[in-house]
Amino acid sequence: MNELNEARTSLGIHTIAGIAAGYVSQVLAVTSKLYSIGAMLVILFAVGYVTEIVLKKKGIKWWMSNGGLLYILVWLVSWIFLFNM
Repeated sequence: MNELNEARTSLGIHTIAGIAAGYVSQVLAVTSKLYSIGAMLVILFAVGYVTEIVLKKKGIKWWMSNGGLLYILVWLVSWIFLFNM
Protein backbone atom coordinates (compact mmCIF):
# COMPACT_ATOMS: atom_id res chain seq x y z
CA MET A 1 0.00 0.00 0.00
CA ASN A 2 1.50 3.33 -0.95
CA GLU A 3 1.61 6.45 1.22
CA LEU A 4 -1.44 8.13 -0.34
CA ASN A 5 -3.67 5.08 0.10
CA GLU A 6 -2.53 4.71 3.72
CA ALA A 7 -3.41 8.34 4.43
CA ARG A 8 -6.82 7.98 2.77
CA THR A 9 -7.56 4.81 4.71
CA SER A 10 -6.61 6.47 7.98
CA LEU A 11 -8.76 9.52 7.21
CA GLY A 12 -11.75 7.34 6.37
CA ILE A 13 -11.43 5.29 9.54
CA HIS A 14 -11.11 8.39 11.71
CA THR A 15 -14.07 10.09 10.02
CA ILE A 16 -16.38 7.15 10.69
CA ALA A 17 -15.07 6.86 14.25
CA GLY A 18 -15.63 10.60 14.78
CA ILE A 19 -19.29 10.30 13.77
CA ALA A 20 -19.75 7.29 16.07
CA ALA A 21 -18.00 9.10 18.92
CA GLY A 22 -20.27 12.10 18.41
CA TYR A 23 -23.28 9.87 18.88
CA VAL A 24 -21.78 8.20 21.96
CA SER A 25 -20.94 11.61 23.39
CA GLN A 26 -24.49 12.79 22.86
CA VAL A 27 -25.84 9.76 24.73
CA LEU A 28 -23.36 10.32 27.59
CA ALA A 29 -24.06 14.07 27.72
CA VAL A 30 -27.26 13.34 29.62
CA THR A 31 -25.24 12.37 32.69
CA SER A 32 -22.18 14.61 32.38
CA LYS A 33 -20.32 16.58 29.75
CA LEU A 34 -17.02 15.32 31.16
CA TYR A 35 -18.03 11.75 30.36
CA SER A 36 -18.60 12.84 26.77
CA ILE A 37 -15.15 14.35 26.46
CA GLY A 38 -13.58 11.37 28.21
CA ALA A 39 -15.31 8.95 25.84
CA MET A 40 -14.11 11.00 22.88
CA LEU A 41 -10.51 10.78 24.07
CA VAL A 42 -10.71 7.05 24.80
CA ILE A 43 -12.15 6.36 21.34
CA LEU A 44 -9.55 8.63 19.72
CA PHE A 45 -6.61 6.81 21.27
CA ALA A 46 -8.12 3.38 20.62
CA VAL A 47 -8.77 4.14 16.94
CA GLY A 48 -5.34 5.72 16.58
CA TYR A 49 -3.65 2.70 18.09
CA VAL A 50 -5.56 0.26 15.87
CA THR A 51 -4.89 2.37 12.77
CA GLU A 52 -1.16 2.48 13.48
CA ILE A 53 -1.08 -1.30 13.90
CA VAL A 54 -3.08 -1.99 10.74
CA LEU A 55 -1.18 0.47 8.54
CA LYS A 56 2.18 -0.22 10.20
CA LYS A 57 2.86 3.46 10.75
CA LYS A 58 4.45 4.79 13.89
CA GLY A 59 4.64 8.24 15.29
CA ILE A 60 2.25 10.75 16.73
CA LYS A 61 2.96 13.33 14.01
CA TRP A 62 1.79 10.99 11.24
CA TRP A 63 -1.23 9.87 13.24
CA MET A 64 -2.42 13.38 14.18
CA SER A 65 -1.95 14.75 10.68
CA ASN A 66 -3.57 11.75 8.98
CA GLY A 67 -6.67 11.32 11.08
CA GLY A 68 -6.42 12.68 14.61
CA LEU A 69 -7.29 16.28 13.86
CA LEU A 70 -10.04 15.30 11.43
CA TYR A 71 -11.48 12.97 14.09
CA ILE A 72 -11.70 15.81 16.61
CA LEU A 73 -13.36 18.11 14.07
CA VAL A 74 -15.90 15.48 12.93
CA TRP A 75 -16.63 14.54 16.55
CA LEU A 76 -17.32 18.15 17.49
CA VAL A 77 -19.54 18.79 14.46
CA SER A 78 -21.55 15.61 14.93
CA TRP A 79 -21.91 16.16 18.67
CA ILE A 80 -23.22 19.71 18.15
CA PHE A 81 -25.51 18.56 15.34
CA LEU A 82 -27.01 15.77 17.44
CA PHE A 83 -27.25 18.05 20.50
CA ASN A 84 -29.38 20.52 18.55
CA MET A 85 -31.79 17.96 17.15
